[in-house]
Amino acid sequence: MYEKIFHSENPFWNGMGRLFDIVELNLLWLVCSLPLFTVGSASAALYSAMAALLRGKETYPHRDFFRAFRTHFRRNTAAGLLLSAVCAFLWTDVRIARQAGTGVFTFLMVFFFIILLFWLFTALYALPLLALYDGGLKHTLILAFTLSVRHFPLTVALACVTALTFWLCHLAPLLIAAAVGISVHVKLSMLFPVLKPWLPPE
Repeated sequence: MYEKIFHSENPFWNGMGRLFDIVELNLLWLVCSLPLFTVGSASAALYSAMAALLRGKETYPHRDFFRAFRTHFRRNTAAGLLLSAVCAFLWTDVRIARQAGTGVFTFLMVFFFIILLFWLFTALYALPLLALYDGGLKHTLILAFTLSVRHFPLTVALACVTALTFWLCHLAPLLIAAAVGISVHVKLSMLFPVLKPWLPPE
């Protein structure tokens, strides 16, 4: 009985090992994102290492993370800055239009908010593609936007998972040590069937 409980193939210990790897990757992402301008490379590295984890590869997650962090560092850093800058610009436009009053400003508020939503939807696909798809930044963003529209129900589900993660971290900030990694793990498992044609062979 004790041999079954403490056996390395016990589902409980496998699950705990997977959770430990997720938390480890989450913390690495958090540390490497602290300079802020590297958040794009850190996020791509998190998705890349998490993909190896989901595929069941016998590797060391921290090695996968740092290997991915160095790969396409310039492209992924530029992507992170672009995604963040456009998001901040559109959100500022929404707030300015909201405070300006009614009439044409209401139309502008709705207009910019819709563009912001679709930009955020594009980011949901762009980050995993930056990690797993070896293409240029422009082509990756176009592909991400196309997939977000083509698979809109999935996009909404991904957005809900992301929003829930932010909400939980807002309620209990310490959850950021694990919540982001768990969120990426869940979203990647949902995205694999859609991204498969553009992924390198396992």
